[in-house]
This record gives sequence, structure tokens and C-alpha cells, in this order.
Amino acid sequence: MDELTEAVLLVNSNFYRVLSLADFGAMQRLWLASPDAVCVHPGWPPLHGWPDIRESWRGIFAHQGPLHIWPSETEARLYGQTAEVNCLENIDVAQVEEAEVLCTRATNVFRRVADSGDWKMLEHYTIPLPSGHTRRLAPFSIN
Repeated sequence: MDELTEAVLLVNSNFYRVLSLADFGAMQRLWLASPDAVCVHPGWPPLHGWPDIRESWRGIFAHQGPLHIWPSETEARLYGQTAEVNCLENIDVAQVEEAEVLCTRATNVFRRVADSGDWKMLEHYTIPLPSGHTRRLAPFSIN
């Protein structure tokens, strides 16, 4: 895996860490503050432009609190200064041993910022999978 792909996958992982922690400040730093930004939360209409997206995260974090969510089946593709990451989002809905995990499908688009070289989120699309797409978490080790 090349260095740019690794950098994009790291930013994608950071997005899910920030989402899990409900860290609004860190979420603001991950996004490209652009009128071209787009976000589709599960079951929501598309949000266009950074101001509306920022306020959606503010509201979500105010009501959600920390949530265990992580990506899997992650695939990244780079197109010059733009990268697309497709993954499953795994959401621990009960946060207990052997809990069910709800899965959604996500596409995250990142743009490389010219002056810093940082990858910033430009688009986030999440769609719920058909009902019945839950998994059981394996028991946690007691070692």
C-alpha cells in the first residue's frame, strides 16, 4: 500500500474515532469547510455546504453522546487530489458483551488540501442496509 493511500485510510479511521467520541471540535477539523461539501446521514436528506453539515454534527453529538462505531471492509481509491473510501460502518447498538452490531454502508470522499497536504473530508454518504443486517459481536476475551 502506498503512502497516500495509508494517509487517506488513517483520516478515514480518525473520522470514526471522532464520531465514536462525539468530539465536535475534532469533527470540525476533519472536514473541508467548503460550500461543495455534502453529507447524507442515514435517513436524512442531503446536506450541502459546510455550515449545514457542521450544525448537523453539533445536533447529533448533543443528543448521541459517545457511540462505539468502526469501519470494516474498507477500500480506498485515489484520483489525484481526491480519494474515495467505501466501507461498512459497524455500530454497537447495545455496547455490551455479545451485543448486536448494526451495519450501514458508507462512502467517504476526501480532498487533499494544497497548502498543507492534509486530507479533509468533503463528502460523507451513509445508507442503512436492509433490515436484518446485524451481526453478533464475539465474546470479549477475559485474559
